[in-house]
Amino acid sequence: MTSPARLERDETTPLAPPRRSLTAEYPAVPDVSGLMRVEQANLRRDVLLWQRWVRYLAIGTMVLLSLAFSSTFQSAVLPITVMAACYFAVVMSASAIVERVPSTMVGPLFPVLLLIADIAALAAFCYLTSAPQELYRILLLGFLSMQLGVFYFGRLHGWIALALTVGAYLLFSLGVGPHIPGPPPSVMSVAFNVTLFAIISAVLVQTIGSFRERMNALRSYCKVIERSDFHTPPPLPIDRWPDDLTLLAGSFQSMHSRLAEQIGSDALTGCLNRRSFEARLKADLRQARRRGSTVAIAAVDLDRFKEINDTRGHLVGDIVLQQLAGIMKATARDTDAVARYGGDEFIVILPDTGWQGALTFADRLRRRVDDATFGPANSTPLDVTISVGVALARGTEAISTEALLQEADAALYRAKTAGRNRVFS
Repeated sequence: MTSPARLERDETTPLAPPRRSLTAEYPAVPDVSGLMRVEQANLRRDVLLWQRWVRYLAIGTMVLLSLAFSSTFQSAVLPITVMAACYFAVVMSASAIVERVPSTMVGPLFPVLLLIADIAALAAFCYLTSAPQELYRILLLGFLSMQLGVFYFGRLHGWIALALTVGAYLLFSLGVGPHIPGPPPSVMSVAFNVTLFAIISAVLVQTIGSFRERMNALRSYCKVIERSDFHTPPPLPIDRWPDDLTLLAGSFQSMHSRLAEQIGSDALTGCLNRRSFEARLKADLRQARRRGSTVAIAAVDLDRFKEINDTRGHLVGDIVLQQLAGIMKATARDTDAVARYGGDEFIVILPDTGWQGALTFADRLRRRVDDATFGPANSTPLDVTISVGVALARGTEAISTEALLQEADAALYRAKTAGRNRVFS
């Protein structure tokens, strides 16, 4: 084909976007921190409520064990009964409060208060039923409480449990006279037990705490995807010590990227579909706003495409659309985005592109389509041309996606009415 280049700029209809709040219209990555806090509060409330039964069972089991196996239970029956009753009352009162108040009011203080009650009850039980040489049982039972605490309430909770357990052991081993007669443990033995317990506990707190924090990061990642239209997943933190959770997060990212690619692409042409195009355009406009740059779009429409469908059939029309999409992708830069907006209309997003660059791109695309051969192989080639409407958004101007698309569509309409196979802006 030998059609001359027709590149025109309509100066009578300047781009005049409405002034509006760009920040309000194009929010950044959804802020899920508030939602995460609410969910965490709900989880904390639920955990505290079901753990009360574990606490009731634990205190009952300790009393029964003392009755069955401790030869000194008779001398400690009164203090053990008082201790069990006080502990039961604390757990029951805390559970009643948690049930009655909104979950958002169940702050981290509730688990800490119950942790203090747990360690106090465990330490008192061991003190009343164990000889001085057997007070290391405080460390054993405290380790269990610490493990459950860090798993359900986080790393800080684990460190507090560790400190309380060590403090209780030191208090009853070295600071308080024994309840059951017997030789006291040596200072070196106590120091050894504390050191060994601290090392093992620190490793556990660090490991489980890190695992829990990375689980929260993965939850936040899922929430961002759930509440946004972005097809580029937000980055997850890099794990210094990778494990199976790292593999799970990587698999999830790959799965999301693959699904986003399939959902966000037009099945016929492989270009972005309308939803993906709108998300990409909003993101590019936000970027231009931050950097003070420009974003251009080129609305492309096949001239007389209905005649192709009517005379050669829809299968040939689909081939033409695929061939046009291939030319557009080959002409666009890596940073550009080609989308099928509907039917035979395409739009190319040109970030960091001014008027001259956008018009040059549009005319280069028009000429390549004009020179190309369309239609199935071994059949009569089709003469295909396109009309292009160009619009520009400056980062210094608060223009909406709707206004920008209207400008491009108006320019495309002028190109059509002026004779087709030309570029207007």
